[in-house]
Amino acid sequence: MLYLGHFSFESHDPAIPAEGTPRSLSKWRGYFSCMVEAESVDTALNKFGALLHRLARTSTILSEIDEVFLDSCIEIKSVPKRGFMAYYKETLGECNQCLSTSLVGVASNDHLVVYELPAEQGIDNGEAFVTQPFLVFQK
Repeated sequence: MLYLGHFSFESHDPAIPAEGTPRSLSKWRGYFSCMVEAESVDTALNKFGALLHRLARTSTILSEIDEVFLDSCIEIKSVPKRGFMAYYKETLGECNQCLSTSLVGVASNDHLVVYELPAEQGIDNGEAFVTQPFLVFQK
């Protein structure tokens, strides 16, 4: 089975921001996708974790990232003949609020299944729901 993982992150610019620059401008936010072949969603998540740890060790692309969030994981049993939109994310302002979803316009079928973190894996701090990271890099 193929699994397509969609991830998000926030990193910190190693350069000290110029005086008067808002702190929020020294942060980079980004998204990336990874694909693995696995027998189950649990095995796929383990493979994603191993892949990201390997990339963190062997390249600089993840060097300023502390936490990676799993936005969704799609199990692809087969690709529908008409194709599908795998992922959509919309952000308001400085990434304080966002909307993301997977498999837009896909009817329930046997071709595609989306897995997302259950609600209990987040923290409600009284003001906003904060999702727990999928992966935390030890620096």
